[in-house]
Amino acid sequence: MPLIPLRSHVKTCILENANEDYRAAKRAAQYRIGKEAIYFPAFPGTHYLPYRAVTRALTRNTQLPLTGCCGKALPMTRLRLYYGAEAYQDFMFEKREMANEALDAVLAARPDLPEEREERAHSAI
Repeated sequence: MPLIPLRSHVKTCILENANEDYRAAKRAAQYRIGKEAIYFPAFPGTHYLPYRAVTRALTRNTQLPLTGCCGKALPMTRLRLYYGAEAYQDFMFEKREMANEALDAVLAARPDLPEEREERAHSAI
């Protein structure tokens, strides 16, 4: 159990059993994927985004620059979860499989959710 209590990223949607879901959650990169929410590091402590607050989900290929504006970049896959009016939270994964696992967990809890999956391979440009 975390030292600082878990906090919902959406103030109008708070989980009753967030601690139990957090303990049972599966680790994916620096995130934890539970049955009811995705947990991520924030300051202070750990925040979570409940799946029932999500209105849309998508994955996209992206890059993380390593040396500034021009040069080498690390290929990443971004999972973007929209909630509220048009607010969103991005989750970055090095491997597309991890991003798809997280997206599958969201869709398992919310099968009616509109979703878009990135199918293209990462490009060097």
